[in-house]
Amino acid sequence: MRKQPSNQRVHRALSIAAVAATCGAAQAQTVFSIEYRGPTIAVPSTCTGVPITEGDLLTPATGGVPALGPLAPPCIFITAGPGGLGLPTWAACVGHPPGMPCGVEVDAVSFGTDGPLLAAMPPGRVAFSVDKFAMGIAGVPKPPAVWTEGPPISEAAGDVFVDLGLPAGPIPPAALGIGHTGMIDGNGMAFPSAFAYPGVGIIEPLPPGCALPDPGDNLDAIDVDGPLGSAIVFFSLDAGFVDPLCGMPYSGSAAANGLLPGMVVAKPLGGAAVIYAAPPMLGLDLVGGAGSDDLDALAVFENGVAGFQPSPGPYMGWGGATDMLLFSVRRGSAVVGMPDSIFGVPIEPGDILIPPVAGGGSPFPGILYSAESIGLATARSFAMPFGDELDALDIIRVPRFDCNQNGIEDAVDIAMGATDCNLNGIPDKCEFSGVTTYCTGKVNSNGCVPSIGFAGPDIVSVSCAASGAVANITVTNLSPRPGAPSHIGQLFYSTTGPSAIPFLGGTLCVKGPIKRIPPLVNTGGTIGSTTLCDSSVTQDFNARIASGVDPALIAGATVWCQGWARDTAPFLGVQLSNALTFTIAP
Repeated sequence: MRKQPSNQRVHRALSIAAVAATCGAAQAQTVFSIEYRGPTIAVPSTCTGVPITEGDLLTPATGGVPALGPLAPPCIFITAGPGGLGLPTWAACVGHPPGMPCGVEVDAVSFGTDGPLLAAMPPGRVAFSVDKFAMGIAGVPKPPAVWTEGPPISEAAGDVFVDLGLPAGPIPPAALGIGHTGMIDGNGMAFPSAFAYPGVGIIEPLPPGCALPDPGDNLDAIDVDGPLGSAIVFFSLDAGFVDPLCGMPYSGSAAANGLLPGMVVAKPLGGAAVIYAAPPMLGLDLVGGAGSDDLDALAVFENGVAGFQPSPGPYMGWGGATDMLLFSVRRGSAVVGMPDSIFGVPIEPGDILIPPVAGGGSPFPGILYSAESIGLATARSFAMPFGDELDALDIIRVPRFDCNQNGIEDAVDIAMGATDCNLNGIPDKCEFSGVTTYCTGKVNSNGCVPSIGFAGPDIVSVSCAASGAVANITVTNLSPRPGAPSHIGQLFYSTTGPSAIPFLGGTLCVKGPIKRIPPLVNTGGTIGSTTLCDSSVTQDFNARIASGVDPALIAGATVWCQGWARDTAPFLGVQLSNALTFTIAP
């Protein structure tokens, strides 16, 4: 389990007791739903044993926090039935077999605490999921991403991805290359994908295809950091029109419960559901009439004023005078292909949309973030018959996984260069037991004490060594040689223990037998100086592991290491650093 910063271990409790009756503690959880087609439907919830339906809001059985697998089936966090969403169709659907539509599917959810988005955004704020047909944009920017987890791996539909630093929207379709990376996995396991990052306990893979039931689960709605104090669930139900890829109707849960698939419903837990936003307020159902558009992903920041106060444009009063409401539309919706109200370009099922912009070029939704800007393929840019479908959305208020507490999601850290040699979605530095220094260095000819440190950027690790990632140990504060060339220096180490015995006018800090890391290196620095100490020695300990010359360097082995360099002054002309110790990570 990854370490969480203290501010993520303390969560505000929900004020409605009904939430606690569903499953687990009422606190910030990763909450999601799944489609009716997948094999987890009718599986008993780990927490209560009640069969899971596609209307239930689920949470990982590992305390509501995604974890590495294998994992137990998820828990029901909020039931679709009494005490939860209160859908009239729920009772008849409990225990129905997967692949049989039953009129209870919830395909978009928010707790009203998303965002609000600011004009300047840090990397890793937009989290989303896609359906089983999504292909992504190849090479944007690197794995894990939709283009690596989609067909033929076929794990993208169970995963959650996060952006890599979107600038202020609106962002047009021409903005390619910003992209995303994998944040949450479906099952938390590597096979058949190369990547094993924390999962939620659903079943993968899910290849594209139309035969029912599906062999894997599609994550259909997501709130990564919900509920965050909210006692209201905002949700939307599924359309009943025909999926143009498979030629069969969707589940029709909206009509089965007397609602429209393009509307947003607000349900206070313990209270009555109300229509929060009708389709025309969102620019929907204007082309094909009532029920012709399906809202398929949802992020809401409710400003606390009763009802929905739409913004006249992006960022205008979000969280103050107006509410923030972001959404996508499902493939087959009549509004797909219509000109959006900001750029006038055809709307795609991968776009992140906002309600129509006042004075815009059309009455239809505006594109806040184009599908292309987050790394999804579209018909308008790639001559495809159908673009990728974004079917779950969340705006993350604070990093959900931030093991080094730098304000950036761990997944984004990795995508931006932090190493993850074991491909488990956790930066390697967060899994390392740490480097500590001990012992005392020797004063050199220029009056300085050489100092040893771990310069990184990566950890000392067997898997990192195998991948070629470096683990630099550096000795600084060395004196240069009065004339050219510079002094020579080297690191030496032991796997048998520390020491503290007199040695060449200083202290030998490692216990024999002592092993040296070749080759001897030039220390550099300002040649001829008798006052500066700007010389150094740097050697890669991962390279030493990878060489295989020392069979003692295995995962779990503890190493004690010290630096040495020639000197020109008395005490046998030797510079000695203090020492460091570390345990080699897997």
